[in-house]
Amino acid sequence: MAKTATTKRKPRKHQKRLVKDDGARALLARMLTCKETGSVLKAILFAQERDVWRGVVATPPASLLEVVVAEFMRETPVAAELPFMSTVCLIAQLLCERGAALVMNDGQRIRPDLYTVLLAGSGEMKTFSVGKLLKAFEIGGWQPVQMNDAGSTAGLQEELQKKQGAPALWLLEEFGQFWKQTKTEVHQATPRILLMAYDHATISKQLKNSLVVIKDPCLSLLGVTVIDRIHEILTPEDWGSGLCQRIAFVFAPKDPDPDRNPFNRKFAILDGINLERIAAAFRKANETPVHKDYRLSADARSAIGDAWVLMGKQGITQDFVRRIEFRIFEYALVYHWLLGKASNEIDKEDVNWAFRLAMLHVADLRKILDDKEYADLQDLLRRAEALRLKFGDKLEPRHVLMFMYRQLKTMPAAEALYSLLIDKERAAGPSAPIAHLENGGVI
Repeated sequence: MAKTATTKRKPRKHQKRLVKDDGARALLARMLTCKETGSVLKAILFAQERDVWRGVVATPPASLLEVVVAEFMRETPVAAELPFMSTVCLIAQLLCERGAALVMNDGQRIRPDLYTVLLAGSGEMKTFSVGKLLKAFEIGGWQPVQMNDAGSTAGLQEELQKKQGAPALWLLEEFGQFWKQTKTEVHQATPRILLMAYDHATISKQLKNSLVVIKDPCLSLLGVTVIDRIHEILTPEDWGSGLCQRIAFVFAPKDPDPDRNPFNRKFAILDGINLERIAAAFRKANETPVHKDYRLSADARSAIGDAWVLMGKQGITQDFVRRIEFRIFEYALVYHWLLGKASNEIDKEDVNWAFRLAMLHVADLRKILDDKEYADLQDLLRRAEALRLKFGDKLEPRHVLMFMYRQLKTMPAAEALYSLLIDKERAAGPSAPIAHLENGGVI
């Protein structure tokens, strides 16, 4: 039987395509054609190759961030992204509470109120990491203003009304469960409220005998959830929504270093983190003054323009890139403080550190969305294997299209999936139910 020609799988019409290229090959092409992009991406890639944690490219030496990551990496098997990103979010909350804002030329005030979700495997101590940092910062003399968990949209509005514009942090210990609840009646309007809070828009609700008005809300969100089920929780339509695009999803992979295996004896107790050391580093950083009117220097503005151009070449659609790029403004405030700078001028160094962190977000987003495409293909392949059991060696591409027309739509797509099934059966060896051999024979 003649080999069936394969075709490139096209994105489904009903799904917005978020990753615009062919992954690794296109990434290599971008690295070859853009020197600046290549240098940043190589720093990330080579850090992984040398068994160095990838986030080192966004960690200033001798900073509070470095102290936190070092403590967790030495005393726990926790993925370093968890304490690293939790620290960034908590410092951003501290700056919000002290009134820090980046003032733009048009008068717009950008506050570092971040929406962030940490993704890791089940049992990877996500909540543990956040809890340890909260305790260390409490020892250091500061506790974030937290919002009580809201069981409904009405509960969220009530919590925001209590704050009346005062910055508050909402810790979502299970973001996945929360997102599922937004599809129910009691939480149906919650995404809209979170969008309005993100934009600092006035939120109002007419009650039976009164009008609830929340002016200039300032809410930060830090959630954790299991990455394995993220695509069951967030649909393609969710990924294209305004709220998801405003959330930074941070991937925290397991560390392959055998010395940090979770079943290493040294990790049986997990009480070795020196919270006082973290607290001391926090107290030292906390001596840095906080201003209410930070401004961008000329070279910082130029660096942000360069970052925007470079991030646009990473194969992610503009809507996502715009939201990640906006975080550079917010992260620049955080790095300015972490670097111990007393002035109110955000400079190029602050922006460059912020850009490195933003680039890690882009890399994470590409992985998460590429995994979605891979998961979809795996699902289609499993369905094709079920058809093999049904039809045996009589299965042909026309059967695949007939039973999977809703997913495939065209004969070329069915032929490509059928070819993939044949390749998988060949790779499995002689015991696999291959329908056709190279010479056209039947098993």
